[in-house]
Amino acid sequence: AGVFTNMVQSGQGEGRASAEKGGVMSKMFVRVAMLLPLVLSGCMVRSLSPIYTGKDIVPMPEVEGTWKGEDEGETMSFVREGDGYLFAFFEDGIPVTASAHFAKIGEKTYLDLTYTESTFDKAKEEDEKGLAPYLMPFVYYTTPVHVFYQFEVRDGVVRMRSMSYQWAKERREKRRLWIDHVAQDDSTLLVAETVRVQRFIRRWANCDDAWDSWEEIPLVPAEVPAPPK
Repeated sequence: AGVFTNMVQSGQGEGRASAEKGGVMSKMFVRVAMLLPLVLSGCMVRSLSPIYTGKDIVPMPEVEGTWKGEDEGETMSFVREGDGYLFAFFEDGIPVTASAHFAKIGEKTYLDLTYTESTFDKAKEEDEKGLAPYLMPFVYYTTPVHVFYQFEVRDGVVRMRSMSYQWAKERREKRRLWIDHVAQDDSTLLVAETVRVQRFIRRWANCDDAWDSWEEIPLVPAEVPAPPK
């Protein structure tokens, strides 16, 4: 599966969660921890708060349009919506949509994606079963979960990488992650406010160990069917 497939499948599985703050259960996170068997799964680092503020948002005209995915039957698109974009991913005709924002944090650009319950509202009834594994882990939060990536476009090729869940797990097990978080198996949910999440991201922005390998996706325009006459 390609990187965009992994993006929309980043919320599958379940397990027992624990909230940590310096290795000690914090009462302020108990309610979040109780929800985690439903909402936090897959091997990723996510954030409960957005990683951006209004002043951080930047346009990304290079990705606007509809593009071929990495695998047969996949397409993806970015369409301007408000101060960000509507991201849509289609795999075998099943749509998954997300609110997307590009943000400049320090010297690097990041993509923040939030999958919402509105994706179910837009889906056909027969597609809901197929969508459920992708989206159910996200819709139980009052504030949707934010999935984030370092992001850049070079010569018509998207390059993106997510924070390494293995690196985050190793540091939290040594009590050295240094940010409020909730842990479940291999995954980590950052539960600090945006300003602290940004400080954390800037601190590790240039540490290759803190990030997965770059994924590269050529921006090849997809054929969009003409509207019926």
